[in-house]
This record gives sequence, C-alpha cells and structure tokens, in this order.
Amino acid sequence: MCEPIQIIYDVKALEGTCYVELKPGKYTGNHWNKDSIYFSDETFSFFSFAIEKHYKRYSLFGVSEISMQTWGLIIAELEKLKSILQNNPNIAELKKHLVFLLEEITEKNFLKDFHENINRLIRVITELQTWVMNTSKKHDFISILGI
Repeated sequence: MCEPIQIIYDVKALEGTCYVELKPGKYTGNHWNKDSIYFSDETFSFFSFAIEKHYKRYSLFGVSEISMQTWGLIIAELEKLKSILQNNPNIAELKKHLVFLLEEITEKNFLKDFHENINRLIRVITELQTWVMNTSKKHDFISILGI
C-alpha cells in the first residue's frame, strides 16, 4: 500500500493522478470537483467486487454513472464485506472478497500491518456508506470517475 487506506476530502491534498473520484450526480466532463471524495486506486480497488456485483459495466479505469438504487445494493454488499472483515479473516479468505490492485505488492503491504489495515478498511467502508446516504438526499446518481 503506497498510500494509507482513507477517504480524501480535499482535492488539494491529492498528489499525482492515481485516484478514483466519487462525484455527486452524473459526470459533467469535469474532474477534481470540490464536492467529490477521492480514494487511492489501491484503496478503491478493495470495493471492486461489491460494485461489479451490482453494476456490471464498472471499470476502475472509466466513468460509471450509478443510480442511488444501485448504490443501495452496493452499500448492502459493503456491509457484508465489513462483517467478513470484523470476523478476523485470514488472507486467503480476504482474497475471495477484495481485489489487491497491484497484486503481490498491495497484498504484501497490506499484510505488513494486517490488523490495522483491516480496521482502517472497516472505518473507510463505514465512512463511504455514510457519505453515500447523505449524498442520496440531494442526488439521484453518484459517478465513479476512474483513474
């Protein structure tokens, strides 16, 4: 893990371009919006299985405009992932539910501080769930702007 598992709220804190942006509403052609939230590509890849299960056209490298109805299904899937994480899984079990983007590198770095990374991931999932629920009050879509 090159960057900590976290949500980045300030676009000015981004270094480089390997970030995934979650933008309230549909894609408008603009990136780096101040009302968006951001994740490192490695962190966001942990959610790939949950997203792909309910939005088949998802790609980490493209734009996905996802309705709030579908986000509800994704959030429920992330809740299942949190439950798995809270039950002290081993790495073999985790690999059934998480994508390690840079495979061996991401996995090796995740293992270095395994329990703390599990806890960080649980916190980020909870934070993401809250953000999606709050965003759903004002928007019908959340767009994923991939790397």
